[in-house]
Amino acid sequence: LKLCRGAPHLGAPNTSVGVSPQGSPATMPEGKKVQTDTEENSEMLKDAFQQSSLAMNKFEDEKDISKHIKHHFDGKFGPNWHVIVGKGFATYATYEAKTHMFFCLPPLNILIYKMG
Repeated sequence: LKLCRGAPHLGAPNTSVGVSPQGSPATMPEGKKVQTDTEENSEMLKDAFQQSSLAMNKFEDEKDISKHIKHHFDGKFGPNWHVIVGKGFATYATYEAKTHMFFCLPPLNILIYKMG
């Protein structure tokens, strides 16, 4: 996991965390960054990596990938999650504290946050 080239800077702290090929949480090598305001080893962040990886293996369309992630987060962590998946985008959003996650699973950037 890393911030993809051209990924927007969202002002959130950087955390080095990742997922192994089997989908289990793993620490990433130095230089791989994730922007988040969640706890480094939180269940929410682990789920974000796992569900994103699963969705990318299951679907090709970015809309289907985001629907899969949103459905999981709405079901597990309550409604009002927003998921944006794409190769290049900028964002400026208000979100609930401890719910913002932005990372790259090449070739896609993934932004997950809760608002509402």
